[in-house]
Amino acid sequence: EVDTFMVEGHDTTTSGISFTILQLAKHQEIQQKLYEEIDGMLGAEAKSTVLTSALLQDMKYLDLVVKESLRLVPPVPFIGRKLLEDMEMNGTTIPAGATISLNIFNVHRNPKVFPEPEKFIPERFSDANEIKRGPYDYIPFSAGPRNCIGQ
Repeated sequence: EVDTFMVEGHDTTTSGISFTILQLAKHQEIQQKLYEEIDGMLGAEAKSTVLTSALLQDMKYLDLVVKESLRLVPPVPFIGRKLLEDMEMNGTTIPAGATISLNIFNVHRNPKVFPEPEKFIPERFSDANEIKRGPYDYIPFSAGPRNCIGQ
């Protein structure tokens, strides 16, 4: 179990941070807006301010940017699950014991849920837009009882 925490948590965290930095480098206007939020919160005391969990949670635009990055480039783009019971899908029965794969990368690119899905638009995770989605439309950490323990 320690190996799971160390290896899987490290790689996915590193990927998530790297992809977020890449998106910020590609979208200077979003980078500037995020800089202004951070500068406004830290101000002149930025170098001596201790970043706390509470302070980070108050950075609302940072939250939107990270969520949009995880949507566009999920660190784990596919997950597999073994069925515990038969499941019917589109008129086809998939037997218990079968392994199914879920393509999170494509789930996050559903244009009915995320208009212009290839574009980096952090505002799609604003409070007003969050309530328009179903519980499984955005699953960068999987979902259910076997979701990511490190989220």
